[in-house]
Amino acid sequence: MSALDAVELVDALYRRAVETAAEIDDSSLAEWMEEAFAAVGHDREQAKALRAAIRFTRKLAARFAEGAAPLPDWRNGVDEVLGSRGWEPQLDLVRHALAKSPSAELFAAMKVRHRAVHFSEWMDGVEYAEWRSER
Repeated sequence: MSALDAVELVDALYRRAVETAAEIDDSSLAEWMEEAFAAVGHDREQAKALRAAIRFTRKLAARFAEGAAPLPDWRNGVDEVLGSRGWEPQLDLVRHALAKSPSAELFAAMKVRHRAVHFSEWMDGVEYAEWRSER
């Protein structure tokens, strides 16, 4: 598994917290954490991002367990409850993986995740090959 797998796991967890908040409890979060740690290994920075995702998930689940109005997309729930900070764990996972072992896939993910958190483009107009050659 990879950091991108971990990012997808965080997205799936957030989705569960918004759509089926009652399913989020200590047991389900512990199971999720085991799976997520398997994706990133024993990397301290990645573990920090995963713990932040757990904290944010608890906030999401608490809000949507109260019976919030249905949303057109689970991402709207993340934005409503957590704002752009809610997307920081995924950005941190990608940023750290890109620094350790760059790839075009991680570069593309970094562009998407940076925009979600900072509302601005990262490396706007720069392609992976160009970015890689400068490093």
